[in-house]
Amino acid sequence: MGLLTLRRFTRNAVRARFTGNRVMDPIVATYHVTSYCNLDCVYCEDFGQRKNRGMKNAFLGLEDAKKVLRVIRTATENLILTGGETLLHPAIDDLTAYASEIGFKGIALITNGVLLPKHESVLAHLTRLIISLDSLDGVAWDRILASRVGTAERIIGVVRRYAALQGDYGFKMIVNCVVMPDTIGMAREVIDFCVKHDVGFSLSPQGLRDQPHAELLEKPEYRRLVEDVLRMKEAGYDAVGSRVYLKHILNFEEFQCYPTLNIRVMQNGDFIYPCRPIADRSDGRGGVAANLLEFDDFREAFTHAVRKYGQPPKGCRSCFQQ
Repeated sequence: MGLLTLRRFTRNAVRARFTGNRVMDPIVATYHVTSYCNLDCVYCEDFGQRKNRGMKNAFLGLEDAKKVLRVIRTATENLILTGGETLLHPAIDDLTAYASEIGFKGIALITNGVLLPKHESVLAHLTRLIISLDSLDGVAWDRILASRVGTAERIIGVVRRYAALQGDYGFKMIVNCVVMPDTIGMAREVIDFCVKHDVGFSLSPQGLRDQPHAELLEKPEYRRLVEDVLRMKEAGYDAVGSRVYLKHILNFEEFQCYPTLNIRVMQNGDFIYPCRPIADRSDGRGGVAANLLEFDDFREAFTHAVRKYGQPPKGCRSCFQQ
């Protein structure tokens, strides 16, 4: 944790505890560098090959993307690069190197792993490499990926390869597993795989229209899975996600979210306030607050967003968005 992050964390904790202000200073920024994807996962509601043709402004050129990174850097020292499929940005190697050059201390990159062998240069600049891995059953996972036969086995091989290179490059690998009502047993196998290969793991319940899939709660094995992960976290295993998060996904009860802790910037530079699900509702409580290409300092865009849309909501159920 860098000094800026520590100061922000302390100030936010005081604000949350002693005031009614729900606008928190950003701790991390998520930059969707492209909306293009090279897979078509059945559970993904935002991206996929089937949607590529309809995407507009699917990525910025290198210089504009660098400008977005510079503005984000005035807000936080922690960055998550994601997509679509992040490695489809034609300048992703240069962008990752530039993020390191301008002083981001924590740089995470989320990928499906297919193109990683062609972009190994990004690894030298990462603190976290996050790869999606939903099953070790190649046949079953190919169906979930809706991709050509053998894609799943290829990704599993990529995870094995780069898990072994964590020490060489200095990043920590995290596997994110999307849990669907009929893949709970597969998620257990993924966790065992991660423990064996010294890889961190996180669970994301499948979402439907920005809400956790309700059928998961009808499955006793889902609850046992999350309870076991909680016990593993208490025992010191690298289970990513706070205890509050893990306890929440047991029941999907409403909780107090602070979405401005993790600001969202889309592929064209749009800053979304306070979060994507609320912005997508078009009910006046959120939306595209500003485009960062029009600013030099993020605080100006942030102030404009708060003035335009006001306080984030008091309660939410869509925790995995943040």
